[in-house]
Amino acid sequence: MTRLDVYLESVPAPIGTLKTDADGSLSFSYRTDTLPHPLSVSLPVREEPYGDVATRGFFANLLFENELRDQVMQRYGLEERDVAGLLYHLGADCPGAVSCVPEGAGPAKRPGDLATNYDPLDGSPIVPDTLDNAGPLPVAGELARIMASLRDRRRLPAETSDPSPLAGVQGKIAVARLPDGRLALPRPGTGAPTTHILKVPTAREMTHVPREHLATGIMAQAQNHPVQRTAIIGDGDLQGLLIERFDRRVEAGAVHRLHQEDFCQALGLGQFLKYERNGSPSLAFSAQAIGTLLSQTRLPGAARLAFFEVTLINMLLGNSDNHAKNHALLYSGPRPEFAPIYDVDPVLLDDVNHEMSFRIGSARMADEVRGPDLDAFLRAIGARGFGQPQRRRVAELIEMTLRAADALPRPTGKGLFDVIGQQAHHLSANLGMEITIPDFDNVPVNRP
Repeated sequence: MTRLDVYLESVPAPIGTLKTDADGSLSFSYRTDTLPHPLSVSLPVREEPYGDVATRGFFANLLFENELRDQVMQRYGLEERDVAGLLYHLGADCPGAVSCVPEGAGPAKRPGDLATNYDPLDGSPIVPDTLDNAGPLPVAGELARIMASLRDRRRLPAETSDPSPLAGVQGKIAVARLPDGRLALPRPGTGAPTTHILKVPTAREMTHVPREHLATGIMAQAQNHPVQRTAIIGDGDLQGLLIERFDRRVEAGAVHRLHQEDFCQALGLGQFLKYERNGSPSLAFSAQAIGTLLSQTRLPGAARLAFFEVTLINMLLGNSDNHAKNHALLYSGPRPEFAPIYDVDPVLLDDVNHEMSFRIGSARMADEVRGPDLDAFLRAIGARGFGQPQRRRVAELIEMTLRAADALPRPTGKGLFDVIGQQAHHLSANLGMEITIPDFDNVPVNRP
């Protein structure tokens, strides 16, 4: 039977216990009720332990899918469903501020001192304070070797330890930006946090770097909710997307973690239920479920408006992959806030399933959305229906996105330009809006 202490970085003592019972089921119990916030919306503070379904819904989503996880499973003879056993070896630096460590081991996470807790990466570019409008940043030396290994083998070089394993199947490494702009890795044993994520795709997917960077920039321009800032690292056949973490706070030379959870965790959904189509009527990533989460945020009205506008821009950008793990809640007090937007990728350009991650009204595809669908969606997430003010705002969002698309560089942004033109054409026509759409080349749409 595995027993783990669960920590939040801001709390010195364990906040709870995660254990595997004799029958293989998971349970979690809080050890204190004096917390700045609960571990999850799905796990409010209470005396009674949580059973397998609720516990697994949160903690299984802390694990990542990559070669390191497979190595741990093989080395220690662990099954994929043995969440506590995997976190025994992999839980020291989970996403956000959570860590899961062997009972009695002590906290694994600590704030980082930028002056003493990090080793600079040889060949790092000088990264500006803000990534806004940063051009491609050159790389060399050790950083280039790490990026090449992530590109070619989706793992770090053998001599490089992973300071902060990250969720997802794409090649990634977490790094910290030093005050002089260089990128660095936390020194082993310090428990220091990182400040940025560097994603490096495979060689055949290298065009994903500029297109996600451009799409993220348009998301930030077209609506008012915060968006993770990005920059392109490297060039040619070796590029990565540098992403500023929203679950970090840098203050007086120290880096602190902020607690966050994705919508799968907040809804108690396993990672395979991140799309509504994979769920059931009572357990799914649906508009109604999203509304339930947004109602529990610090500013529900603002969160509902932001989610609606972000959803529309994702439709216009061809990002149908905005699933439950690509939305999050961020905690800086007792009630969470709708976190900044991340993973904005125009997957309409890929040969994948283009069905939306959740239904908008009765529509499953973005080009099917009409006024009654937007009305039903708004009401489902707890907002007013689709009246004239909302109609005017949608027209503004379409026109702002089209203006941003017109300014995209060529030929790099040509595919994204076509996606936006096609999506804007369908949405404006379905809503009876007289909006001038520039000529675009058709982008194939894969339907279920």
